[in-house]
Amino acid sequence: MSNRLVPNRNVIFNIARTYEALGEYPDAFRYYVQALEQEPNAARRPAIEEALARIRPNVAVIKVTTDPPGATVYINRRDLGGRGNTPRLLGFPPNTKHKIIVDLEGYEPAEVENVEAKLGEQTNVEVKLKRIIGTVRVVGETAGTTVRVNDASGPPACTAPCDLTLPPGRHRLYLSQEGYQPSEQDVNVAAASTVTARYRLNPLTGSLVVNADERDALVEVDGKPMGFTPAVLNVQSGQRRVRVSLRGFRPVEQVATVVASQQTRIDISLRQLEEVEAASRSTEAVEDAPGSVTIIPGQELRAMGYPTVAEALRGVRGVYTTYDGVYTFAGIRGINLPGDFGNRMLTLLNGHSMNDSWVNLSYFDYLARTDLEDVERIEIVRGPGSVLYGTGAFSGVVNIVTKGRPTASSVGFGVGTADNSLVRGRASFQLPLGRDSGVWASVGAARSLGRDYFFDGYQDHFTSSDPRPQPERPGDPMPPDDPLRYKFDGHSRDDDKFTVGTFQGRLWLKSFSAQWYLNSRDKTVPNGVATTQLGVDKTYYKDTRGFLELSLSPRFGDKLATLTRASINMYQFRDKLSYYAPFAAPGMSEVYDKEKFDDVWLLAEQRVEFSPIQQLKITAGAEAQLHFTAAQQGVDTACDGTPTGCYNFVYLPLSDDPAKQIDTTALDKHPYRIFAAYALVDITPSERLRISAGSRFDYYSTLEDATPVPSPRIALIVKPYEQGNLKITGGRAFRAPSIQELFYGYALPPNPLVANDTPHVTYRPSPDLEPENVWSGEVEFTHRLSSTVSALGAGYVNHLSNLIFQEGSNTVDDPTDYNNTDVPILVVGGEAELRREWRQGWMASLSYSYAKARYLEKGDANERRNVPNSPEHMASARGAAPLFGKAVVLASRLTVEAPRYDRNIKEDPALPPQTKTEPAVIWDIVVSGQLDVGNLRYNVGVYNVGDWRWTAPTAAQYTIAKFPQSGRTFLASLNMSL
Repeated sequence: MSNRLVPNRNVIFNIARTYEALGEYPDAFRYYVQALEQEPNAARRPAIEEALARIRPNVAVIKVTTDPPGATVYINRRDLGGRGNTPRLLGFPPNTKHKIIVDLEGYEPAEVENVEAKLGEQTNVEVKLKRIIGTVRVVGETAGTTVRVNDASGPPACTAPCDLTLPPGRHRLYLSQEGYQPSEQDVNVAAASTVTARYRLNPLTGSLVVNADERDALVEVDGKPMGFTPAVLNVQSGQRRVRVSLRGFRPVEQVATVVASQQTRIDISLRQLEEVEAASRSTEAVEDAPGSVTIIPGQELRAMGYPTVAEALRGVRGVYTTYDGVYTFAGIRGINLPGDFGNRMLTLLNGHSMNDSWVNLSYFDYLARTDLEDVERIEIVRGPGSVLYGTGAFSGVVNIVTKGRPTASSVGFGVGTADNSLVRGRASFQLPLGRDSGVWASVGAARSLGRDYFFDGYQDHFTSSDPRPQPERPGDPMPPDDPLRYKFDGHSRDDDKFTVGTFQGRLWLKSFSAQWYLNSRDKTVPNGVATTQLGVDKTYYKDTRGFLELSLSPRFGDKLATLTRASINMYQFRDKLSYYAPFAAPGMSEVYDKEKFDDVWLLAEQRVEFSPIQQLKITAGAEAQLHFTAAQQGVDTACDGTPTGCYNFVYLPLSDDPAKQIDTTALDKHPYRIFAAYALVDITPSERLRISAGSRFDYYSTLEDATPVPSPRIALIVKPYEQGNLKITGGRAFRAPSIQELFYGYALPPNPLVANDTPHVTYRPSPDLEPENVWSGEVEFTHRLSSTVSALGAGYVNHLSNLIFQEGSNTVDDPTDYNNTDVPILVVGGEAELRREWRQGWMASLSYSYAKARYLEKGDANERRNVPNSPEHMASARGAAPLFGKAVVLASRLTVEAPRYDRNIKEDPALPPQTKTEPAVIWDIVVSGQLDVGNLRYNVGVYNVGDWRWTAPTAAQYTIAKFPQSGRTFLASLNMSL
């Protein structure tokens, strides 16, 4: 009774002793256990333990434990009261059975039936309690939030979004995340149910200032677009991943630590990403391309207002141009021989070959397009490219890349003037058709009223061995040594006229694309080609080139990509060659020749790129060309002035059959086929080394030797340090003889006024020609001085053999034909360039090129002169600077060229001494700008400010051996888009 009123451990011990004395051992065991639990004095505990040991043989012991501990133990019934908390030792009379009941708050009650108590033994009862719980689902707007329960400083319970299991009742959740204000939330948990706790954290923000050296670069923070440079952004505090990107530049990523309520500034320098497709027929960085590459970017095209591709090429290191009065040709590293029609250069339009199928003529002036408004960039790849493109990629490749997929709808209009009295206009539209799809098209036209020329020299018509009598030309003094030459001394006014029209467009539908192109130019020829009249505009050329190309280029993951393309192509040529009638045919009032060529061909290609591992890429493909017509014809017409007094004679094809000499409908057809297969392997064992090797084999049905022509190439690209880039390349290229070189021939028709006159051969076919060859090696090193400035040095050697030359004087005694020369040409040279890339309208470039081209003599026979039309030294300086932002930009270009030798190449006492042209120093100045009103863009400028008068060598069949190049010309253009 005393213990019930005031619990006392001494009383409990005495109760235990009393039960022991009474022989009530189970009750004594119970109270001894309680006394032991409550005894704090270690000195007194042994007496209690001794008592327990003394009576233990007289009782049956049951030990009750629970998981978790602390549960109240009941024996048989709850109303008898609890026996204490687990773990608990209980004493019972021997050989009895009991029900053990345990209760613990927050857990389901548990019972163990029929627990038998045995005398002198201990029975263990272990109970696993099942917790009474509910589920709290924590969700919110920000993932990664740390959740703590009931204690703000306790261990994290989970990371939201998550599910928490908690006992029933009220709990407090503490939510925290870096960059956000912490938050608290109470939840009531019910047993066996789920409650949702939704939270929202308010971010801690700071100011992030992003500046780049190019305006309007896209700024992304943690993958989300936020603005354009220069940008001041309110962003969440903490570690933020900032990405700055701009088309034409390498994207830059940087981690910024933003502090709440403070300003963080990052300055980013963008490095220009110059990409090229022509070097390996897949888009890659210029520094990784296996070749010597220069890109003329769109900024320069717009700032300088280049009217033609040829004008854009002038001043590029190692490149020079020649205008011969008909076409403009480009030479690379000392090779642009007169009369080759630029056929040792390959011109591409978005990777599609533009050279024609008659003479393999390259397209660089208005023969290519009316203007450059649709051009995004021009790629120049020096050195052999036959491994990718086959014939014609002999000394280099020029790829004209037009604008890409449209991102906004617009229509555009433009007008302008350039060169010599040229006026042009254009219209265009672009329309996006969804993601990765769109279409654009443009049409342009131009007309030039020509210019005045002053020629001083003699013009040949026929040699003294011609059996037909020759009249004198009244009023022209004759040179005493040859009465059959007349002196031309005077002006050719308003000559060199032309009209041109261009229609072009592209369509994209995901991986499918189509492009179409049609350009036609009709121009008068002022150079006396084939001894035609000088000083009149009756001689003209008309060239028309077009194609439609369809391609499909799907990608299958990161390992496989394919390209399937097919195109239908056409080329058409027409000319009229007008002669001084009395000299050409006595008694005739008008004499002229008309030539034509027509060809339609189909091109198909299949290419596969396979990358089994990241360090390896294998490219393989096959190509076929089927030329269906390749038909040429020439008709000579002589008129005596009467209504019915004209006589027509066919001189193409050249035939011994007299009937064909008067069949004016006869065509000389040479349909032919080209088949090719190629393979390239690119190995990148590390970020600092790349090896590219491959070869191509071409079969030409026009060659008597049907053995496929191989074109190997190997390139080693090494990055010895972060700012350095070394390229070592070597390979072989070829040029197959053209249809004209193989089969062109004609004879002077019989003179109707001469009895029994017969045709006289003056131009002979050359069906035995073999392909030209060039072996090339080059070392190029680039050191980047900063993110915008780089210095480059290059050295190269080219060995050209089996070159095809036009020989003969186009006369009866010395007929003209094409032959393979047995004297190779060796070109050794070097280049240097210091360049500051385009940044916010600023650009500067300074380059120097040296090319020493010489014939490799074989004894005293077939001795050669200096290589014609090959300037040994060239230099250029280009630059641009914004005067008033983008509204007024000043651009300038200065090109310097050493003299070039003229066209005579074989030592012959009958030929005049070989001479040089004048050096050329050409300075161009252009002011351009763009206005926000109407998206208006303009150019005003002067080319050849100093009106430097210079000439360039022409082909042997031209009367004018050195044709005058353009003097001072003016440029103006205005373009707008809506």
